[in-house]
Amino acid sequence: MSQAARGVGDPRHAAISTNDNLRRSTSVNRPKEFASKVKNRKTSKRERRVFVNLPLPSTHLDRRNDPKVKYVSNRIVTSKYTTLTFVPKNLFEQFRRAANMYFLFMAILGLLPFFSVNNPVLTVLPLSTVVFITACKDAVEDYNRHKIDKQFNSSTCYYLQNFVNVNYPMEKRVSLFDRIISSIVDFFTELVKIKPKDQKSSRDVQDQSKVEERQESIDEEPSNKVNGDPEWKKTYWRNVRVGDFIFLRNGDAVPADAIILSTSESEGGCFVETKDLDGETNLKPRKAIPDTNNIGSAKDCVETKFYIDAEAPNSNLYSFSAAVALVDPADPDIQQPPAVATRNRDSIQSVQSVSTNRRSSRNSNFSMQAQKSVPVNINNLLLRAHVIRNTEWVIAMVVYTGVETKIMLNSGETPSKRSRIEKEMNKEVIFNFFVLIALALICAIGSAISSANLSSKTNGIATKLLDSNRDSIAFAAFLTFWASLIIFQNIIPISLYISIEFVKTFQAYFIYNDLDMWDEDTQTSCVPKSWNLSDDLGQIEYVFSDKTGTLTRNVMQFRECSINGKVYGRNGWAGKTDAEKGKEAMQGQETDVTKQDPEDIWRSYLTEMRKTFEPKYASTDPSFLTFVDPELFRGLQHVKNKDDGLEDGGSSSEKVTETDSSRGNAENIKEFFTLLAVCHTVVLEKSLETGKDESDDNKAESEALISSDTNSSTIDITQNGSSTDDIPNKLSLRFAKVSIKKHLNTKRLGSIVPSLGGLNSLVGPSPSVNKGPPIDGTVAVQLVYQAESPDEAALVSAAKNVGFAFLRRNNNYLRVDILGTEYDFEVLNVLEFNSTRKRMSIIVRRPKELGGDVALFCKGADNVIMERLAAGQDDLIAATTKDIDDFSNAGLRTLTLAYRTLEPAYYAEWAAKYREASTSIEDRNAKIDATADEIERELILLGATAIEDKLQEGVPECIATLREAGMKVWVLTGDKLETAINIGFAAQLLTKDMKLWTLRTANKKDVISRFNEIVDKFIDIDGSIREADKGESSSARQHAFVVDGGALAHLLEDKLSRTKLLQVAEVFASVICCRVSPLQKALVVELVRKGKRTVTLAIGDGANDVSMIQAANVGVGISGQEGVQAAMAADYAIAQFRYLQKLLIVHGHWDYMRISEMILNFFYKNVIWVFPVLWYQIYCLFSGNIFYDYSLVQLYNMIFTVGPVIVLGTTDQSVTASYCLRYPGIYSIGIKQLRYNRFRFALYFLDGIWQSLVVYYTFHFIHYNTQGVVSSSAYSTGTDEFSTAVAVTVIIIANLFVGFNTYHWNVFIWVTVFGEIVILLAFVLAYGAFPSLTLYGIGTQIFSQGTFWFGMLFGILAAGLPRYLITFIKQWFYPDDLDIVKQIKAKEKQQRWTKAKTTKPEITIEDTTH
Repeated sequence: MSQAARGVGDPRHAAISTNDNLRRSTSVNRPKEFASKVKNRKTSKRERRVFVNLPLPSTHLDRRNDPKVKYVSNRIVTSKYTTLTFVPKNLFEQFRRAANMYFLFMAILGLLPFFSVNNPVLTVLPLSTVVFITACKDAVEDYNRHKIDKQFNSSTCYYLQNFVNVNYPMEKRVSLFDRIISSIVDFFTELVKIKPKDQKSSRDVQDQSKVEERQESIDEEPSNKVNGDPEWKKTYWRNVRVGDFIFLRNGDAVPADAIILSTSESEGGCFVETKDLDGETNLKPRKAIPDTNNIGSAKDCVETKFYIDAEAPNSNLYSFSAAVALVDPADPDIQQPPAVATRNRDSIQSVQSVSTNRRSSRNSNFSMQAQKSVPVNINNLLLRAHVIRNTEWVIAMVVYTGVETKIMLNSGETPSKRSRIEKEMNKEVIFNFFVLIALALICAIGSAISSANLSSKTNGIATKLLDSNRDSIAFAAFLTFWASLIIFQNIIPISLYISIEFVKTFQAYFIYNDLDMWDEDTQTSCVPKSWNLSDDLGQIEYVFSDKTGTLTRNVMQFRECSINGKVYGRNGWAGKTDAEKGKEAMQGQETDVTKQDPEDIWRSYLTEMRKTFEPKYASTDPSFLTFVDPELFRGLQHVKNKDDGLEDGGSSSEKVTETDSSRGNAENIKEFFTLLAVCHTVVLEKSLETGKDESDDNKAESEALISSDTNSSTIDITQNGSSTDDIPNKLSLRFAKVSIKKHLNTKRLGSIVPSLGGLNSLVGPSPSVNKGPPIDGTVAVQLVYQAESPDEAALVSAAKNVGFAFLRRNNNYLRVDILGTEYDFEVLNVLEFNSTRKRMSIIVRRPKELGGDVALFCKGADNVIMERLAAGQDDLIAATTKDIDDFSNAGLRTLTLAYRTLEPAYYAEWAAKYREASTSIEDRNAKIDATADEIERELILLGATAIEDKLQEGVPECIATLREAGMKVWVLTGDKLETAINIGFAAQLLTKDMKLWTLRTANKKDVISRFNEIVDKFIDIDGSIREADKGESSSARQHAFVVDGGALAHLLEDKLSRTKLLQVAEVFASVICCRVSPLQKALVVELVRKGKRTVTLAIGDGANDVSMIQAANVGVGISGQEGVQAAMAADYAIAQFRYLQKLLIVHGHWDYMRISEMILNFFYKNVIWVFPVLWYQIYCLFSGNIFYDYSLVQLYNMIFTVGPVIVLGTTDQSVTASYCLRYPGIYSIGIKQLRYNRFRFALYFLDGIWQSLVVYYTFHFIHYNTQGVVSSSAYSTGTDEFSTAVAVTVIIIANLFVGFNTYHWNVFIWVTVFGEIVILLAFVLAYGAFPSLTLYGIGTQIFSQGTFWFGMLFGILAAGLPRYLITFIKQWFYPDDLDIVKQIKAKEKQQRWTKAKTTKPEITIEDTTH
């Protein structure tokens, strides 16, 4: 994910704003040819009002006094079929395919008596087999979906029972049909449960009672019945409804989108983990509505009255707009809710009266007035699949359920993708269909002509004897046409589609089980999610890649910093950055940045550290540190000495002035790292001294007790072991002690769905394995931080390691250990980061020991901070700006730090304005930003940080290999242009031999003018590209193009510029697009994919890469630090970028070669089978008679020839994996489409025709010259012998020539090729053993004749001679890259064999005696 798209500091927010901008601008700015391929789920467009403990107004009721608005269930259904609908719906789905409809039509036609097909079973057998196999596959897939749905829907949570949810009817209305079905199901369920009493052991009874007890503790169906006091009770996720109160504990997954009403924290804060939503392990803060944070018990819930006005359900994960209207509970106009008024467990009359009272109350006028309206945004909303972390408990109100939750709305259908070969194959199938029609027309016309000639010669007598239908020549021709469709139908292979599915399934299996793409850290392999795109992996010409998290690790390392104009950390301790290495590669010379010996640096660092403070939290293990500079501690020692003097009685009235010159660099260092330790949203998750969560200390003081008796599962409030009766009714859960029984622990959402099922499901878990933080044995207490971004965690960790350790966040206080002394900073306001502000600020009151003043700490992008600085800092600004530029040139991510001391009066005035803006209903976000901007002025510059996001392992080698294979790699990033160039050199995307062309942001006219100058260097006046400048294919100097986002936007807006960009795209070996948004990424991919009509691949790791991934032909997602949202939307998921090399160069090449040869061989073997029937029609007056026995016709594709082509498509290897990687140039065969194109299809088609002619006329000559000869079985040679001999020979040739086209003969190809021949011969003998069948005695008759074996051998040799000669001439005189590599492989194999033979030790007489 790119840096600019995120902004500085927090990588999440860029995706937020860019996705928002994408949604807003898609319909306006996107060109028509770039229509989006993403389809989201459809949902209600209406806003909603949810009532809580309030009677519904009459306008919200229907004629039955039930709510008008019907909300969707929280039940998730991803399956397509049910038991009742599977057969009709699956048949409908299958016969929507044109091919299946064609074969169904042929089967029906074959059953008609006019066309003389005597075996109806064989007629429908092929189609039935294909439909049955496909149905079984669909059934297995849907069964797995049902299991996943059941696991999701049967997850449990706690909701408020004995509470009337007025948004639903009092009684669920069930239709007559549903009641009948329910009764039938209950009857059979009870019937199955019946068991003789004598067969039931005591243990069975005990186990059954336990199961029943456990089942009784969970509500099976949601209900508005009131049977006692309100209580928290366990229920299934599927039962959760809009308007329900839910109770969530630490570690619980959220069952539906819900507004936070209160939490265990006094300030209403909580933290959520979104790992199961988007794969990010960083904790996100959420807040309760301040006005409802006093809710702490079930009783409080039913006594609170309010309604929620929420926006219509939408898919925006980062935005939510609603308002909670609080109503005075003492308002006399509000009638008491029936749930509170009536609480009788056993009285049916009471329940009936509740219903009556409720209906009457609903008819009353809705005259209440909201006491207060509180705005609600995304920070107050829990989303389905969030997990509560570091928070004891949360009470929330459900607003969206089921398919209307945001995660489900984001799980819309991904674009339907088909491979390039599949699209071309469909054209070939259509061509064969026209050939079929042509053959049928030829027979029909030939039948008419022959009938007319025969009738004229014999006065119609011969015609009547042959066929009664030939009285009418037109009718005879009509019947011949339809009969010919049957006898020629195999020219369209019925088993082709099912065979391709089978082959691609195995190809996906091989990819998934490739250990070379197994990542040990995350315990994941390459996961193919779109199995039909495997052949496209071998035809990729353009690779579009994100940078951060894709090419880089997204694991941040604090490298350097600039404080008061002085740079720390530039001593060579951490070595060269990847960008510096790339810069050296660009310049062709190395530069030694190491100024000191690492051992001397480390020894001095430890010495100065211990002079400054005794490390308790700071690491002293060099393997854990990337920032080591003893000069920093030498400067800090002045501050330490001054602080010690104050503690010994020095004056504390000495205030820090606002001028940097009087402060000295020591105070600046302290202020710099104090800012890093205070200005953040980091959460301390663990302290490895105790091995417990930080929140465990608070749990000892305040926990929730959810106890379970034999009848129910409720929450009992106790304190210090006292009973529930001793606690006042007003006692809040916040001050209660809670103990959670182990058997009630809810499951993590990630454990509900298996890993593969999860990736294919709607909200799958992250495939990464949490292996825990590395243990640093040099610290007394190891602090583990959880941050919203890796940048922020790196900054806080860097401050910790130099003596400024953030320890805990307690209510409104931050505890920080500064050089061995702990201080509490009071947090007054947090001005959050967003992509518009590009900065974060925190306003704190310093502890009294540090002055007790109010300070504002701010960090953000350099351009944003610099314009907000106070006057008089020009020299410092210039020095810091130069340092920032140096950091950027070294490929480091920069952040600028500043602060300001606030006068109490000014802050009080501003705080009042900020509170007003925060509670504004309209334009609240804009008002908050404007108010924050007022105080973030007159800042004092402290310096800048520099963080490196290192390249992933193997990235340079992988990119170099991809480029050598003929692929053009484009990097779409948000980094600055200079940073992107340096990273490009480090990643081997750019080389020193390349000519680099850059295009920077300017006005549209200048950008287009500069671009035209570049284009004119490569394109002639006629629009053609100069041959000497064609990128990879030329030995001339290669070119690279670097363009930033502003310039790219101008190019994409101009139609002529887009055309020129496509023209020169093949000239540039590499392209880098800087400062681009997610929308621009998708537009660039769409432009190249459609404009160049080529196969593209997009790879990314973040949410803002999803649109690019879905726009490409093949999308690859990296399931890394950024999460799995990209991996879930991708066609293939890998753990590291370097695995792309094996995926494309090896598996892509193999799969392309396999599928190409398989499909061409499929068409070839059907042509050689069908055309002898046409040659036979010439000699039977084009009568449409069947030439082969019908059993051979129907089993030809299903049994006799299917094995070799499937093995060819599954296991064939043109060369081994090592040679594919050693000579990646052979990959260009797929890019140039040399193995599957119309020319090769025509060659295979014509070769099939030639071979059919050879075989047919070989046996036609034998048959003609042996007519009347009586065999040993006393049968004369006839048509059945002739056709069977042709059929057997054709089937043998079809199998042998599939083997001839196979590159690698493994055991499977040997078994299938010769096994099919054996099966064929055995079938002919066995089938001919039954007197009732047409082939009776034919097998023994032809196999006993030498003429058959001679004809078969001659036909095989004559038929294969042209193919052998052409292949020989091509490989020896016109070889391609693959032919050359195969010769190299053969030569090396021969050399190894010769070497092994010559180096074999001689066996002496002495040796033989042992």
